[in-house]
Amino acid sequence: MLIPEMDKGMQSHVDHIRATALKILEEVGIRLMGAEALDLLRENGVRVEGDRAFFLPGQVMDWVERAPSRFTIHARNPRHDMLIGGDESECSPGYGCASLILPDGSRRDTVLSDYVTLAKLVQQSGHFKINGGILAQPADVDPERSHLIMLYAAILSSDKCLLGIPGTGRHINEMMEAAAFVFGGKDSFTSRPHLLTMISTVSPLQVDEMALDSILTCARCNQPMIISPAPAAGTTGPVDLGVNLSLATAEALACIALAQMARPGVPVIFGLQCYGADLRTGNISIGSPAYALQAGYCAALARSFNLPSRAGGTTNDAKDVSVQAGYESMLSMLTALQNRINLIVHSAGILDSFAAMSYEKFMVDLEIMDMARYYLRGLPETDYEAGLQLIKSVGPGGQFLTTRDTMKKCRTHSWAPEVALRGSLSGRTPGEALSSNIQKKMERMLASYVRPELEPARQAALEDYLVNRAGVDPAALDAVKKLLNPLTPDGQPG
Repeated sequence: MLIPEMDKGMQSHVDHIRATALKILEEVGIRLMGAEALDLLRENGVRVEGDRAFFLPGQVMDWVERAPSRFTIHARNPRHDMLIGGDESECSPGYGCASLILPDGSRRDTVLSDYVTLAKLVQQSGHFKINGGILAQPADVDPERSHLIMLYAAILSSDKCLLGIPGTGRHINEMMEAAAFVFGGKDSFTSRPHLLTMISTVSPLQVDEMALDSILTCARCNQPMIISPAPAAGTTGPVDLGVNLSLATAEALACIALAQMARPGVPVIFGLQCYGADLRTGNISIGSPAYALQAGYCAALARSFNLPSRAGGTTNDAKDVSVQAGYESMLSMLTALQNRINLIVHSAGILDSFAAMSYEKFMVDLEIMDMARYYLRGLPETDYEAGLQLIKSVGPGGQFLTTRDTMKKCRTHSWAPEVALRGSLSGRTPGEALSSNIQKKMERMLASYVRPELEPARQAALEDYLVNRAGVDPAALDAVKKLLNPLTPDGQPG
């Protein structure tokens, strides 16, 4: 059940958003806080005044059109290779949080063990072909090396595609060099996409030095990036959603053009992350219909530029796993899937406007994705004549539960929840029963986890680089390995 092609009203808005974005770049310009990027723009004929660049419409579109409309990110295990573009929708889990919300609503800092546990759950779920990034920012590791420790944990725990971590040019380069050891060396690594990095602008109309360095470094290494402006309507962007989208589009197009100047053809995702805002408080809102509505237009705009798209998944502003978390998350996820967003980030685990992760929310979100994908598949191929004969054989007042047809199709044609409640509560409260279902599902996933094999020589080369060239404490690598291979009560590897 894919959405129909744009109606005239939506097409009109898309045309106006595009035209306004190009006028913003031509008449207002965008501030770029990096000398190297400004020099590159000048070399390619873009007018630069101080730290502000002004693009002519033809200039920016000439460069944007050099980016591919679709591309494949290659995993260590080819079974998990991920096509980005077209009508495909892939999901990525929650990202960027330094806090964990517990079942009772209390919070604590996330630590390395949380990162590894989440990486295991991502590896186990069929909804994801990509792992890593900032699944949880660990408070118990060296912050100057945390990007490398998280990357190492993602590599060891999973053989899926890799999500990178934003940082300075040095940080990005270190991650590229480290990942290259896993994919057969620098030449093999740079020959095709392996490591996807998310890069944010500073709305309105600014790109800081870290983001610029990230763009240039990813481009030189031929690795894909998500350009993800995030203006909030009424605070860091105009309150009118269409004009807010125009602002975000201008920022995205400028960064995509810069990436193509650095390396024509480098894969880039058009990733508007336009928020709503609660103008009573000034806080952003990621669970509002304004967020979902702008995500739908992100998909339409990306298609108009012939680029892949990115938006949010089960996003919400709820403070715990609650009714609010459920209805806001379903709105955002269903919107993203119906509009064929190509990469849906924050698809599992997010709470409180990106402020925290939750294991319980992660489990609930997997069920939300199950439900949404089942619904969007539509009716299966149906033999109506055979169905008519079945109804004749059962007749008035009969039952279909024990028929051979039901027995044959019960596992493929019926959807059954693993978390949601049905039937008797067996003396428990609804809250107790729901919590028990969530916990049991997580325990099953973790109990069946098997660490994917990594060629010993490549692992040794990676660890040598991290310790002897990048300055990572060997104890941090040992901690990751112990979390992935816990000891049994007798002290032997589990």
